[in-house]
Amino acid sequence: MKNGEIWLVDLSDAKGHEQRGERPAIIVGGANGLVIAVPLTSNPTTARFSHTLPISPDAHNGLDVESVALVFQLTSLDRERFVHRIGTLDGQQRVAIMALIRDLMGMD
Repeated sequence: MKNGEIWLVDLSDAKGHEQRGERPAIIVGGANGLVIAVPLTSNPTTARFSHTLPISPDAHNGLDVESVALVFQLTSLDRERFVHRIGTLDGQQRVAIMALIRDLMGMD
């Protein structure tokens, strides 16, 4: 698993406002057996929230619908939740995701 890859993940036991079900997620880091990921949704209305990034399907990312990266739901997940790799973000999108993470964390 590498930064910028998009994997299908199993979030079936989520609570409250957390994303749930099997869905794509972008890998942004990891340590100590956990993978840090940004979940995606196909609900376009979520793009109205801060710390989100719309992503269109293309030949590299493996998405089949317009999606929104929910950076504000950045999470650490056990590797067992990752079902399979579906694609990779392009360089500009990776830079944009990392900028949103830095802003979310107050690092800018």
